[in-house]
Amino acid sequence: MISLLRPLARAAALICLGIAILAHVTQATPGQPGTLDATWASMGPLGPGKLIGPVGPGADTANALLLQPDNNIVLAGQCYNGSTYDFCAMRFLPTGVPDTSFGSTGKVTTPMGTSSGYANAVLQQPDGKILLAGSCIGTSNSDFCIVRYMPNGALDASFNGNGKVITSVGASTDNAAAALLQPDGKIVLAGQCVNGGNLDFCAVRYLPSGVLDMSFNGTGKVIAAVGLSDDIATTALLQPDGKIVVAGYCVNGSNFFDFCAARYLANGSLDSSFNGIGTIITPVGTSFDYATAALLQHDGKIVVTGRCFNSVNDDFCAVRYLNTGALDTSFNGTGKVITPVGAGDDSATAALLQPDGKLVLTGYCNNGSNTDFCALRYLPTGALDVTFNGTGKVTTAVGDGNDSAFAALLQPDGKLVLAGSCNYVNASLAVFCAVRYDGGPLGNQNCMPDLDGDGRFLATTDALIYTRVALGITGPAVISGVTFAPNATRNTWPLIRDYLITQCGLTLLQ
Repeated sequence: MISLLRPLARAAALICLGIAILAHVTQATPGQPGTLDATWASMGPLGPGKLIGPVGPGADTANALLLQPDNNIVLAGQCYNGSTYDFCAMRFLPTGVPDTSFGSTGKVTTPMGTSSGYANAVLQQPDGKILLAGSCIGTSNSDFCIVRYMPNGALDASFNGNGKVITSVGASTDNAAAALLQPDGKIVLAGQCVNGGNLDFCAVRYLPSGVLDMSFNGTGKVIAAVGLSDDIATTALLQPDGKIVVAGYCVNGSNFFDFCAARYLANGSLDSSFNGIGTIITPVGTSFDYATAALLQHDGKIVVTGRCFNSVNDDFCAVRYLNTGALDTSFNGTGKVITPVGAGDDSATAALLQPDGKLVLTGYCNNGSNTDFCALRYLPTGALDVTFNGTGKVTTAVGDGNDSAFAALLQPDGKLVLAGSCNYVNASLAVFCAVRYDGGPLGNQNCMPDLDGDGRFLATTDALIYTRVALGITGPAVISGVTFAPNATRNTWPLIRDYLITQCGLTLLQ
């Protein structure tokens, strides 16, 4: 009897733990969605819900955000050192106070290349190491570049021997705008490169050691023309099947820019199942459309967002595609939506998908004289969500001049963080800055205890996997020894990881 009870007790404990994980995911926040979170950075000079963080002696710009498993937040970008720009990052504790265990007083700066370096993306590996990626300027050209830090902010010498990698991709000017971390530890950088006199989409894939992955297009690099002239890649996403989507804006033949995207197979070749040719160009506004962010819904639909010209001003805008590349007409009736936010030009720079399917666009908006941080939230249909700040939109003055938000993240508790560059005290000096809003509960009925999708919740599969994830295990080890039912729809780590992130809101998984 005892030998029987112990397994039953263990199974019950695992089931309770799996349910507890889901309960934590759907925990509600106490504030009104879209209002500043008064509990964050409450002792800062800008008042509750706002923080500033000077890094270098000159202008600092945060282009990327990272939420770590312990809820610390990393802002990353470039900082002026007095003569050139360096890669830089600053880490804050969950309260909004600088984390002095990171680098020097919570900050790290790293010279890249022979001149300036501009970091546009930040990632964290499962082992806690942090990657910053962007472009580095040499004597005449710019190249893709990436740096890896230890969790404490020290350079990781095991990465390419010195913690840094610089890669020439095109004929001259290369700029990495986005970075992805694959489940196998490989690192993908995507952006634009000069190719035959024009700018084209380009991507590079590295092994975890920092060496080029030759299984990617035979060289570790790929360059693809999308339109007839300049193609500017600004963002990228990784699908659970290993396909890579790169998006941005392309000249449409009339000297105007349209949204555009390309999808690659895992080997680096264009995926012809995407719009028949692997690429797509989509006009949205009346002329100039600039795509700046992309994300993948749990149903496989692809959302691309940015700013679009309405004949007078730039507005926030979004396009939703089916997995095939066709426009999803269930989104606002056309697959496209354009929404003004401020009093003049609005620039959407980042996008987030909530577990309940709501879409958040963030960026900066003109208030008539300066720019402020701003955000809006759509329902899954493309209609404004008026539960967000009462109107679906919010604008926030952060410093005492121009405030520009370039990055955003969604916390598991529903709180929304925007970061960028703000003028503070001295209108000519920009510093790292961020705000945090209450976002409301993120409960999602699509997130079920049945993790593997076989129609049952079992201790030997679902609860065991939840337990391993809760213990910080990632990769193939999560499903090691697990026997899935023949009808299980999620029986690999990439599929399970995607489900937990996109449907359950566990954005901390790597």
